[in-house]
Amino acid sequence: MLFSKWLALLTLAGITAPCLCAASLEGPADSVAKVEVHGSGPTAQETIFAKIGSNWTPALSAASSPVRVKTNDGTKVCTLQETTTPIERGLLLTGDCGIGKYEQRIVVSEEDDVLNVSTRLTLNAGVTVQSVEDRYDFMPARRSIDNAQTGPLDFVWSQNIKSEADDLIPTYGFKSPAVMMQQGEVFAAIMPQLSNRRVLPLALDLDVTSDQRPWMSCGQIPAQPHGHSYFRRASDDHPKVLDNTVEYSYSILVSRQPIKLGYRRVVSRLWAYYGHPSLLNSPNMQQNVIRTELRSFDSWRKDAWIDYANRVYLGFDCGGKCCGTLKSNRNNSGDWEHSEPDAWFNAWFQTLRTAYGWYIYGRNTRNTDIMNKAESVLTLALTAPQKDGAFPTIYLVDHNQWIADDGWAGYKDDYHAFCMSWTAYWMLRWAEDLTPQRKAEVLRFVKPYGDFLLQHQLQSGVIPSWYDISTLQSRAEFRDFNAETAVSALFLATLGTATGNNAYTAAAERGMDFITKEVIPRQRWFDFETFLSCARKDYGFYDHWTAQYPQNNLAEIQAPEAWLALYHSTHKREYLDRGIKSLDYLLLTQQVWNNPSFSPKLLGGFTTQNTDAEWSDARQGYAAIVLFHYFRETGNAEYLERAVAATRSTFAVAPWENWAHTGYVDEQGALTGFHWGTGSAMTSVEIMSPVLGDAYIDLKTAKGVGFDECSLHDVRVDSRSITFNIESPAKQRTFIVHFTGVDPSQKYRIAWNGGPQHEVAGSDLIANGYRVGPLS
Repeated sequence: MLFSKWLALLTLAGITAPCLCAASLEGPADSVAKVEVHGSGPTAQETIFAKIGSNWTPALSAASSPVRVKTNDGTKVCTLQETTTPIERGLLLTGDCGIGKYEQRIVVSEEDDVLNVSTRLTLNAGVTVQSVEDRYDFMPARRSIDNAQTGPLDFVWSQNIKSEADDLIPTYGFKSPAVMMQQGEVFAAIMPQLSNRRVLPLALDLDVTSDQRPWMSCGQIPAQPHGHSYFRRASDDHPKVLDNTVEYSYSILVSRQPIKLGYRRVVSRLWAYYGHPSLLNSPNMQQNVIRTELRSFDSWRKDAWIDYANRVYLGFDCGGKCCGTLKSNRNNSGDWEHSEPDAWFNAWFQTLRTAYGWYIYGRNTRNTDIMNKAESVLTLALTAPQKDGAFPTIYLVDHNQWIADDGWAGYKDDYHAFCMSWTAYWMLRWAEDLTPQRKAEVLRFVKPYGDFLLQHQLQSGVIPSWYDISTLQSRAEFRDFNAETAVSALFLATLGTATGNNAYTAAAERGMDFITKEVIPRQRWFDFETFLSCARKDYGFYDHWTAQYPQNNLAEIQAPEAWLALYHSTHKREYLDRGIKSLDYLLLTQQVWNNPSFSPKLLGGFTTQNTDAEWSDARQGYAAIVLFHYFRETGNAEYLERAVAATRSTFAVAPWENWAHTGYVDEQGALTGFHWGTGSAMTSVEIMSPVLGDAYIDLKTAKGVGFDECSLHDVRVDSRSITFNIESPAKQRTFIVHFTGVDPSQKYRIAWNGGPQHEVAGSDLIANGYRVGPLS
């Protein structure tokens, strides 16, 4: 009777019931994943299937058992015993590892394509192990092709790639923790189960090419760092043993997914299971880890715009004009011990963007002194000398000297298209949003640069990255291939809209077609930071174990913004679709939890690349705006939540550029200046605040999110009745809640935190929002 009841449960859940005679039962027709376990001992086989059309296709498999144990004597594959026990919504497998016994529980989740797996190894007395992990072969046939367009698999992804065979992804690297493989429509992923409180030496590993089949694994695998930010299997460490047992848990996702796009399922799941609840439980996200008094955006506004900005501002005469800068005090050759007053209009340190945020603050507070200072940065940028439109992007104040490019992470004697295009884009934003009276002046500067890009764009659509300052010949590096073309396409699309000149728009389209055809097939997101920053490597670096190229997310951040600009200018739906797909891929570099290994709240921050390991890097302020724009375009609440989390995340670690730069030491990163930390983050706040207020509720979807020092829970909208709960550590302050989807002709009844209802006119909600608080 018990066995029959178990079979019924598994059948309803879509899992085949294993039996010793190797017979199996399939689930109902709408099941999309199932497990079969056949045999015992060395000949046992555990297989996980995905339903592709009407057929069950093997996705993952393990011979003998998935469990592998490493001791001083080597690695041993454990063997499944003859006992297979039904449990609620799943099954219990038991086996022998020689040095102990294991139990593996496979349980059906509420999702039709996810299995939750827990493994427990009980060690014999006196035994020590180096690692315990569950490893599965990826079953679809691997191709022998491996070139720039086609790899052994259609898609493979891990947070970090390898510089040697034993490298892996440790807990320190769990930003969006998953390993993924896809061939055709067969998609498989392993995701470790995370804990905000308990730190275990968990790790993920994979290999695509070395063995008969590609494989992926998860378990307790201690790691040791090497190089700048790689981790290898530790030779002198051990898993965490409690009561003579080693335990770990993970989820397996197998299903039919659109070709090369299965990652989007993982992105959505990771946020739903970890990001969303963590955001709700983190109203104090932007509280600084060192200066704990900095926690509200208003406290940060004073720190950023009054104290920090005025401390680094320098005004000076430039040809009878009032120029100014917000100094970074860097050295353009990487000699960090010697610096001087400067202005950087760079892919990282974009003084013009920070000044944009400073100007908004001055305008909002009616502070004309701040507005004038901020605008003097635009004036300086417009004085850069041009050569056929190209221009330098670093200014040394004391020497009255312009430098073409960063000599540490670039080539100082070459103009750099990434930096020029990003600067010219922000010139256009100033002209359109803040200083329309200077639009003609801005266009006189940026149109020749746009023409320069049209002249140098190759037939493939790529825009070479570097140009000799004397001859304007393009440098061989990144001439024929790069992903930096995306930011030039963003500028060109914006320029096309500003001028009405379709030649610029057409060039932007060609540039993004290049990204589609050449970059995305193998996700070769090559920008200067991929190779020339602190994680230096040869331009030909390739991880042949996992069949992945190095990739960096500076260009990844720009690409979806470029596609959105093209969608707005051409109204071609394909551009919005491509932008959404590329944005979702970018989100694999966003942190979906607060890793307990580190002191600050790290939820929502972004790492940089698959060959580096820092947490909460300042680029998250740029990514936040992209997410915000896509939320406004699509209404996708996940994008809004991620935008809020990304915006807040810099403040936890400011003024430093990131946290745990090496990936594992709980310490601040480098202090690289106002524009890669406090200033860049506050600019994102100023851009988003007019829409989001302190908290934001969409009446059409009945969803809301706290933005400034608060969280929203239990939002309910019933006709004209609105109720919600708001939580904040700041009990005495008030909060302005903004609403969208409001009918200005209607009246609404609003209640918060269980209090009485108050009637408010829709027109008032639109104009002023709704003030709540104090909360105590």
